[in-house]
Amino acid sequence: MKKTLQLLLLCVIVSTTAMAQKSNNVEIIDLTTQSFKQKVWNFDKDKTFKRVGELPIILDFHATWCRPCKMLAPHLQAIQNKYKGKLVIYRIDVDQEPELAQLFKVQAMPTVVFIGSKTKYKSELGYREYEDVEKLVKTHFNGAK
Repeated sequence: MKKTLQLLLLCVIVSTTAMAQKSNNVEIIDLTTQSFKQKVWNFDKDKTFKRVGELPIILDFHATWCRPCKMLAPHLQAIQNKYKGKLVIYRIDVDQEPELAQLFKVQAMPTVVFIGSKTKYKSELGYREYEDVEKLVKTHFNGAK
């Protein structure tokens, strides 16, 4: 009976800890062409790049079959959590949204696009370790803290 109670208590502690960690994550939103036009750039209205909103944006162009994309995803999630409220990260599946990939001339994955100004963006190609991704955030977003 005592061991059963201890085991039950341990399960409750572990599950509460896991739920608390999960709730600290800021969800990275998958964009469709329609939601992209609302959240990033309405390219039907503005033919030259003119982004929506004020927060810096990171676009993660990925594919479900891309191993480096899967390896990069946790780093981007960590960046999203660290800089919550200071930047936003969106994911775009190139197989589902080829028009968006063409807009940014994405030809290989992963491609990460940093949008820090209203009219300019910078693309970075390939997998990076977390420290390198954070350096890119600071470089492209003028020392984001």
